[in-house]
Amino acid sequence: MRSELHRSNLNRFSRRRSWAGVGVALAMVLALITGCTGQAGDPKPSPTASPTPRRPFTIMTTDRIATADPAAVADTGSTMLTGNVFQRLMTMDPTQPQLKQLKPDAAQDCEYPTKTVYECVLRSGLKFSNGDPLTSKDVKFSIERALRLDVAGSSASLMSSVRKVETPDPLTVRFVLSRYDTQFAAAIASPAASIVDSKVYNPDRIETNSEPVVGSGPFKVISLTKDQLELGKYLGYEGAAAAKVGSAVIKTMPDSASIEDAMAKHETDVVWRGLSSAAQQRLESQLSGSKQRTTKAGFSQLILPGGRVEQLIWNPGSSRRGSTALRDVIAGALQEDRTLDSVVPTNVPGHRASFPLGGKADMKITWDNRIRLTLGYDPTAPNSLDLATQIRTRLEETGGLSVLLRPNDPGADLQLVDRKAWTSTGIAWLQPVIDDPLKPEQAAIETALHKAQEAPNATPQLTAALAELQQAAAQEKTVLPISQGPEYVYLGPHVTATANAFGPGWQLGLWGFTIQN
Repeated sequence: MRSELHRSNLNRFSRRRSWAGVGVALAMVLALITGCTGQAGDPKPSPTASPTPRRPFTIMTTDRIATADPAAVADTGSTMLTGNVFQRLMTMDPTQPQLKQLKPDAAQDCEYPTKTVYECVLRSGLKFSNGDPLTSKDVKFSIERALRLDVAGSSASLMSSVRKVETPDPLTVRFVLSRYDTQFAAAIASPAASIVDSKVYNPDRIETNSEPVVGSGPFKVISLTKDQLELGKYLGYEGAAAAKVGSAVIKTMPDSASIEDAMAKHETDVVWRGLSSAAQQRLESQLSGSKQRTTKAGFSQLILPGGRVEQLIWNPGSSRRGSTALRDVIAGALQEDRTLDSVVPTNVPGHRASFPLGGKADMKITWDNRIRLTLGYDPTAPNSLDLATQIRTRLEETGGLSVLLRPNDPGADLQLVDRKAWTSTGIAWLQPVIDDPLKPEQAAIETALHKAQEAPNATPQLTAALAELQQAAAQEKTVLPISQGPEYVYLGPHVTATANAFGPGWQLGLWGFTIQN
């Protein structure tokens, strides 16, 4: 009965839809087998040469892993570690139809017995990678810890409806909610809901990257340095996505050129983000000229349509953020170049066009002296400097602004982000708007949010509530959509990937890759 109730509740309350048109272009190439034999006439056969050990399965990217503590994850790079090393009660497969995306991971079943209670039963026999048993007390500890630490930019705010967590027995977790929240099942599939060992993690501070990383996901951490994460398959994993490769290394590369060179030398198996537009064009030319749709080095291309989204976000701490006139001018200056018309991307359920595209905005400078602003950006993101420079040019062309570019400056007035939401849902994409509303729009945002949380999935009520939130976002202009385009993943000549090789928000999931030696 619980499984039937669970499926019924998921069909009603899960809110995701797979991104339509996601194409998977994979190439499978059989390994060539060679051998050594002794010379003819030898009285004794020469010993067979031992095969050279293959390097670990290698992923290259320019995304940096900022933290190994899931409660502190606020960047795309760190989700590669969190998603593969830790479990959550629920997970999501964004490649599935909307009503089938949400499914249990550490839980064997979850349900809403009442509108303000969400209850999960854990799989029996779960253990962390250090051998400690994983029980309901660890789940309670983990959720309460994430809410207590409340790291800015993390997914903790998605769980804001939690009033208390109860553990009736070692396998049962009961969330008592402050209000009806149909979105909660998806919230506990996000990074901040990752389950950590209560015997290892400090309840009152973020762990440093030099401290033990203990999870129960498909992989365990072997070593972590500034530029490299080494993972091993966790044989004790019980969940929705078991690993297929025995070990893996994620290398953070300095730039696109170094990744392109590594591809040519067959030093990597997967390339995840990091290649510049010029590199992409060179590889596309090679793919177009190949009957097998592979590059000269044998890499195939997997395309995630609409997978790369760029936004310009006002820093909530900026003293300039409160100026309506300034926000209007900045939004108008970018209108001509904008290719995305909402904070919610076009292929996410509930998208509603809310920002004007193209044309010249009617902007009015209402101040006498030039206003100085700082614009932060991630220099490791492909083409980020070029885009930041283009934005600066547009803003300074208004005649009333001077913009200083600040790489890796979290305190800058404006932040250019190459963003993935924690889950592929409208609420997750709208999180920056919901978390830090301006006072004039605060009431409207809170009202629309509560409507969305009370609406069943895939209903006109949810669509209407999300539309209200997007309209409020366009009114206050603290999060500005810039562009949306495809995300490219490159697979080496012996690598295959399943369609579900991605986390809840299209983050890279290593469990979906296999390699033939």
